Amino acid sequence: MPPPYCYDYPRPAVTVDLLVFALEGDSLRVLLIRRKRDPFAGAWAIPGGFLEIDEPAEDAARRELREETGLDHQGPIAALGAFSTPGRDPRGRTISLAFATSIRSPLPAVGGADDAAEACWVDPHGSLPLAFDHDAIMAVALTWLARDVVNGWAGLELLPAVFNDQELKNLFRAVGKTSRQAVAWRNRLLRAGQVEPVPRRMGCYRIKAR
Repeated sequence: MPPPYCYDYPRPAVTVDLLVFALEGDSLRVLLIRRKRDPFAGAWAIPGGFLEIDEPAEDAARRELREETGLDHQGPIAALGAFSTPGRDPRGRTISLAFATSIRSPLPAVGGADDAAEACWVDPHGSLPLAFDHDAIMAVALTWLARDVVNGWAGLELLPAVFNDQELKNLFRAVGKTSRQAVAWRNRLLRAGQVEPVPRRMGCYRIKAR
């Protein structure tokens, strides 16, 4: 068997990170883990880890989420981009491929495992300092969420399967949007047939199956 090929120049490692957002009442939540080991032992971080040599990045992000929090998410995830600032990881040159998703309440039970001492649903706008450059990734993810609630699938994933106007307005306020934008979004989805009124329940709507 031939020896493994060795490159003449150093190669960066690749990691994956996956942010999971949910709505609890009128408050936005994100799933974070507290790191068990150095670097940044004891600090809060986005669930994630190293990409295996034979797996797609999205599969790796789902695997790391499951291993570190117990949450097995099979719904859609969105690519946020690559984070590659030199020095972002004290272990060496590392590039992270970041993803985000949203899920429907009630918040599923989670628990720290593998590299995570703890897993918890927290306020993404809170004051917890995050490990690595995860504050920067969080900022990009929140921008994605505010945009995708209006123009993509994230809003339908965050709302209950049957929701009312107040729950819709709570969602839009949680991502920095207005009640007027919430009403316009609801009307657009009604016209598109993605939601429908619930008979005999004024101001209530049902998300139709995709």
